[in-house]
Amino acid sequence: MAEIKKDYLTVSTYNAILHRQLQRDMNQLLIKDKLPVNITEMYLMVLILESQPISQRRASTTLAVDEGLMTRMVKHLAALGLIHKEAAATDKRVKELTLTEDGEKLLDYGLSKVNEWWESIEPDLKDIDINNLGRELFDISKVVLSDRHQTALGTDRTDSELEK
Repeated sequence: MAEIKKDYLTVSTYNAILHRQLQRDMNQLLIKDKLPVNITEMYLMVLILESQPISQRRASTTLAVDEGLMTRMVKHLAALGLIHKEAAATDKRVKELTLTEDGEKLLDYGLSKVNEWWESIEPDLKDIDINNLGRELFDISKVVLSDRHQTALGTDRTDSELEK
């Protein structure tokens, strides 16, 4: 029996489309509701909630955002009183992030909007087990985030090497 070819491109493409559509719609809802955060900051707040405390560097790596953007998001969320940033007890160079009570309240409201978005398309997802899909994507994410699969960003490559 011939082996079935795995269609990684389709998984990657449609995962990206789903993510971008959700991101666009959620940013519009957050603006409409006059919330002071965007969806990427909401993702950061979810990550903090699930990992409290989490180092700023780990959050940057996990969300795949550069450290400059992470610094701007942390400053913004801290200025709004939604997160705390403080030096770790074991290493003062490590900055740990936690949610404030106001951050948890805003996150609860924002996540209710995410649920409403999903519930609006749910009737058209007849044969899809969303919980199983979520578990499978979580398992894939764990593998991708493991040190063994982190892609080193070599900055020592020349432009001619990048063009190949």
